[in-house]
Formats: sequence, C-alpha cells, structure tokens
Amino acid sequence: MRRVLCAVLFVASSIGIYMVPAGADPSGPSGQANVSLSYDFSDNNDAASASNGVFNIIVDVLPERTPGVVRIVAVAPSDANVSNLVCRYQVVSKSTVECAFNFTAGGTWAIHAQYAPSRSSDVVATAVTNISVAS
Repeated sequence: MRRVLCAVLFVASSIGIYMVPAGADPSGPSGQANVSLSYDFSDNNDAASASNGVFNIIVDVLPERTPGVVRIVAVAPSDANVSNLVCRYQVVSKSTVECAFNFTAGGTWAIHAQYAPSRSSDVVATAVTNISVAS
C-alpha cells in the first residue's frame, strides 16, 4: 500500500497536483457509524492534469454495496477570489460517486465529501483532503 501511495504521489507531483491522504470521520446513528469514505483522483482514461482545468474526483463508499448519497464540495483557496465548487448529492453506484471539477485557480483546494443514507437525512460520514493545483 505504501508503494502504491508513493507512486501515486510521485506521478501527481510530476503533473502539478499534490494529494494529502483523506481521513474519514464516521459519526451518527450506530447503524451508519461504520461507513467510511476514501478518495480516488483519476478516471483512468486520461492522465490527471491541472493544466486542462477539469479533474475527476471519485469517492469510494465502504463497506461495499452501502446505499445512500454523497455530496462533494471543493473549497477554494482563501486568496483565490473564486467561488467554491459543489457537486450536489448523487446516488452511490457500485460503491462510488464521481464528480468532475473545473479548478479555475491555483493553490490548495480542500475537498469535502459528505455521506448520508438519503437526501433527506443527516450526514453520517465525512472525509476531507487537500489538493494543490498548480497555476
């Protein structure tokens, strides 16, 4: 696992995007307290690149086959003078949710993923990570 993480960080640093491993904060009712979220940062069809603007972020919901919805928010750097990017709640499909973000400014973006059992229920698990986007 460490070798994979090191390889991913090396490749990402070569193209101007740096990742910090995500941490999950499961909370809420005991039936949902075991839900964890993790990040995957490429669509495997094209090399991830900040120069083209669009970047896919995939959130995995564990354990597998957990029903629910996930919302992903990209919080802009404070000095960037741009709005936060929001990917509204999407239904979990095959344990994942994917959003494409068009990062319009360089700097460190905070990525927040929020899991809820349904659109009308409270968030029961969150994960936050940072991405540095080169200008």
